[in-house]
Amino acid sequence: MPMIAVTILLPDPARRLWPLVRWDGRLCDWYPGAIALSVDGTEKGAVRRLLLKDGTRLVQRLEHISRIDDAYTYAVVESPYPVADLLAQIRVQPGDDGHATLTWTATFQPLGLPGGLDEARTERFVRDLYDAGVERLRGLLTPFRL
Repeated sequence: MPMIAVTILLPDPARRLWPLVRWDGRLCDWYPGAIALSVDGTEKGAVRRLLLKDGTRLVQRLEHISRIDDAYTYAVVESPYPVADLLAQIRVQPGDDGHATLTWTATFQPLGLPGGLDEARTERFVRDLYDAGVERLRGLLTPFRL
C-alpha cells in the first residue's frame, strides 16, 4: 500500500493555519479544484462533500479527530481519483519560532482498472495533488503575514 507524505513549514503561526485546514475549515480556498463544500458533523463518522470544478464530487468521512493536537484523519469514500481505500491525515504543529508545520499524509490502493495508472503514476498523481494544495496554502498565508 503506497504512502504519500507532504510536509511544509509555513511562516505563519498554527493558529492562522488551522482554521484553513481543519475538518470544517476553508477547504475551497486551497484544495485543488474545489468550488463548493458542505460538512455534516464534526465527530467521528461526519461527512464532508466537495464539488470540484469539473463537476465531480469528492466525499470524505471523518475517522478520527484529536482533541489535543490540531489533527484529524479522514477516509475518501467517493472520488474521481484513480485510488481506492484512501486514508489521509492532516496535522498542524506549532514551531518555537512562530511558524507552523503542516503534514498531510495518505495511504491508498492504486486502482487496477484497465487503462488505469500504474502504482508509480498513481503515487505521483496523489503527491502532485497534495503539493498543489500546500502551495495554495502558502499563497494564501504568506501575503497576509502579520
